Amino acid sequence: MTIQHNTCLNCGHKLITKRENHPYASLPGTVLVGVPVHRCPSCGEAEVEIPMIDELNRTLARGLLAKTTRLVGGEIRFLRGLLDYASSEFGSLLGSSPVTVSRWEHDAQDISAHADMLLRALVTMKLAGVPIENFKTLGDALGGAKSRRGKSKKSPPVGMRPTTKKWERTALKAA
Repeated sequence: MTIQHNTCLNCGHKLITKRENHPYASLPGTVLVGVPVHRCPSCGEAEVEIPMIDELNRTLARGLLAKTTRLVGGEIRFLRGLLDYASSEFGSLLGSSPVTVSRWEHDAQDISAHADMLLRALVTMKLAGVPIENFKTLGDALGGAKSRRGKSKKSPPVGMRPTTKKWERTALKAA
């Protein structure tokens, strides 16, 4: 249900609605085309109406997953928000510190290829509907480690070693 705001919350004047292009603050560099913007002619206050925001965020996330280069600061912050993790939880999930996550998000340090791959895997799982909210490590999210006798072992830390000498980028597809 859409709520129509006919009056300005600041001054009480009637709002004028027009369709405009508006930058999407959640993902820098993204512009929403033709969204309803309610403006007050008296004080200049503006309210942007973004219909189907959850679907918009999922579509933007799919676009970021299709990107062939590593993720950058604003994209990492957007995806962390989509996953709904605090930076400390997010860092421990990827095997990094909150300081490192902050450096990634502020473009002070490039994200490693390994962390980039893990982040993309988490987002792919989220978009596929796999509940990842209660995982403490990515090992938990990926099913955890099992012993040969069938008993569950504690999941290994996320800093896993590659089976080959060099990590290779692979395309991730949602199921």
